Amino acid sequence: MYISVFFHPQCPSPLSHTHARRTFDRALRTLPPSLHSRIWIHYLLWAERKGGETTVFVYRRYLVIDPSLTERFTRLLLSPTNSAPRPLEAAKLLLALARKAARGEYSSPESKSPYQLLEDWIEVVEKYPEEVGLGVEETLESNVAIAKEDLEAEASIAEHSTEIPASKSGQLIRMAGPAVPVTADGKPTAPYSEDEDPASPKKFNIESIIRKDGLAVYKDQAGRLWTGLATYWIKRGEFGRAKDIFEQGTKSVLTIRDFTQIFDAYAEFDESLISAMMEALEGEEDEEEIAETEKELDLRMKDFEALTDRRPFLLNDVLIRRNPNDVQEWEKRVALWGDNDEEV
Repeated sequence: MYISVFFHPQCPSPLSHTHARRTFDRALRTLPPSLHSRIWIHYLLWAERKGGETTVFVYRRYLVIDPSLTERFTRLLLSPTNSAPRPLEAAKLLLALARKAARGEYSSPESKSPYQLLEDWIEVVEKYPEEVGLGVEETLESNVAIAKEDLEAEASIAEHSTEIPASKSGQLIRMAGPAVPVTADGKPTAPYSEDEDPASPKKFNIESIIRKDGLAVYKDQAGRLWTGLATYWIKRGEFGRAKDIFEQGTKSVLTIRDFTQIFDAYAEFDESLISAMMEALEGEEDEEEIAETEKELDLRMKDFEALTDRRPFLLNDVLIRRNPNDVQEWEKRVALWGDNDEEV
């Protein structure tokens, strides 16, 4: 009853701010845990009304005991009404939820699938590329380090695979090494990852995550995943890297739907670049700049024409990758090359 006073529209600020927060905290310390839920409902609603740092700190405390509101918290972190959006923290929470859902350790209160949670993460990445992801150079360095770690892990597995483990009644016995933390049902917990730690300031290697958590798992959504990765680089202004991603996508997908999705985004990207350069050319007055822009514009237009001409060949590649023994597609391939004896 006393807490309800803080929600009254005419409640003075000395009561509805610091005093209210201290009252909520005192209630949680005083009451038994069985009654905490009655306090937390009002505490969270009050925190949402205050917004800003208050919302963040109160929700962080609540999620320690009940992570079921994590999805709601991520929306609050990204809300335009929030004085300081926190896209990196929201993205880390969403990625952690997507991975837990894929392992069967989390069920979305909103009935979202693991892929839908991953897509929510991609949308944050596309909207806040500078705040959440690494640049090209850092990404390439991270890719090399990840590849090295994978090779070392494979070598370690191969080295220990020949050893005969000690067992009793079919159960493996751990003879040495640090303790392995387990969940309540006895399953090993996932290793610590900075990509899932909202307190860590480390940004994401977007390429590695989309390849590992997306393309390797959700093969039927390859088109959306490739275009999402390319969009990330476009938003960062790394057009060369985005083009490389589009090329990799068109040469790796196995369905017409995914190919069409990637190719349409690729063509739209080229068209937008050409339009932007033409607009820049109209307002340019320096003759040297005009000549340089016209030269680059000609190259872009040639690339776009070449992309358009390559479409039937790329589509034929998709169908052959899906079924290398499709004689009709091989006949179409020969017909596409026509008199080019070298390619045939």
